[in-house]
Amino acid sequence: MPRLIAMLFVAGLLAGCPDGKFIKHNVPNTCSTTGWTLTAIHYGDSRIVVIPVSEVVKDAEFRFVLVPASERTDSKDYSDVAVKVRGKPPHDVWFEQEEGKANLGDGTIRVCIDGTTLVEGDEISYVVEVEGVGVLDPRAEVIVKPN
Repeated sequence: MPRLIAMLFVAGLLAGCPDGKFIKHNVPNTCSTTGWTLTAIHYGDSRIVVIPVSEVVKDAEFRFVLVPASERTDSKDYSDVAVKVRGKPPHDVWFEQEEGKANLGDGTIRVCIDGTTLVEGDEISYVVEVEGVGVLDPRAEVIVKPN
């Protein structure tokens, strides 16, 4: 039952938020500014799915919500699998590796987007690694913060 509630919560969260788009312009985040981009990482047996290009705003927050497969495969509970995100050069200087699990905290990994070196149109390359499943290398484009 708790698993069902968690899945419904994540589904509701994602339903109201366009994946990979900047949202919540005036809501505080953990970067001491406002707004964030929410990108879902779906993963399970032999699969990882992440939107290829997200839109981020400098000095705002980039959130990765972890969405493990709901079915168990070979007795593996994917909500307990470590997921890591990290920047690729040259962004690995400020986008250091962050790690999380869907069953810890709120199942979200948070990264603050560097506001000192990025400009509109820059592209941030990063890596998503799901323990025992694989690696993807999506990216994010820096946009101007909407009013």
